[in-house]
Amino acid sequence: MTTDTEATVPQGQTLVWDTSPLLHAARADKVDILADIAAQWRGVPRRHVTTAAVLDEIEHHRLPVAGLDWLEVVHVDGLDELTALVEWMARVSGQKSNQGEATVLAWAEVHGAVAVVDDLDARRAARKAGLEVWGALRVVAESVKDGRTTEYAATVFVDALIDTGARYPCPRGGFVAWAKQNSLL
Repeated sequence: MTTDTEATVPQGQTLVWDTSPLLHAARADKVDILADIAAQWRGVPRRHVTTAAVLDEIEHHRLPVAGLDWLEVVHVDGLDELTALVEWMARVSGQKSNQGEATVLAWAEVHGAVAVVDDLDARRAARKAGLEVWGALRVVAESVKDGRTTEYAATVFVDALIDTGARYPCPRGGFVAWAKQNSLL
């Protein structure tokens, strides 16, 4: 992993990742596949960011952060970031487990990034506040739509995440049908 002072900034879209997609990819031993799926958007490399708080949450689950070197680790400690964090803590952190989401949403807001959050309540709060937020399944669907991932490979990947306990709105084997039904494919 790189720190926010070491990273080079690609010109494409920036995704800031919450714990859940990374956690389930790590549990499934598919972090490398997630990195490949999310690498580009419309042919342009993306910048991938997560917060130090998210890494703390992953380590709390006793999962290694090895393989997450494609992510730039940022700290939410600038004045604008801290102001946003206070607001996001009030919006989504009714539980200790949502603190990582609050850091992700605060950083995304201040830096104009797309937050990748799987928690439906946090996504609703983010959208209500005008923040662009995607679930991990949208990132997978975008990869299929861009022709970088096959429907079969995407389904196998999503099924592997479901097998680790990820709660998605599609059953095993149902990713493509769900994505089409929701106009993502």
